[in-house]
Amino acid sequence: MIIISPKSIFDEQQFLDNEPAKDLIYRSDSFKIIRISLKKGAIIESHTGSHVVFFLVLKGKGIFTTGSEEVELGENEFISLNESEPRGIKSLEDLVVLGIRD
Repeated sequence: MIIISPKSIFDEQQFLDNEPAKDLIYRSDSFKIIRISLKKGAIIESHTGSHVVFFLVLKGKGIFTTGSEEVELGENEFISLNESEPRGIKSLEDLVVLGIRD
């Protein structure tokens, strides 16, 4: 019998001064779940992805770049991008995002 103890998605969550904190939450053969934490004002520059990604905002607000568009997302809002779409994030507040990618 396997006993799984419950965890909070915010366990051991931290904000770094000069870069996003990226923590692998779960990995399978098919997908990865990553928690991304950005201090207010932090930026992940727009870049071209190589995978499909789903971003869900857990805390805070941010502007998500999707090609030539910018979309502001807050708690419990999400966006999905295909593998060829550029993506970037600018945090308007301390921001915690769950990223699910293939």
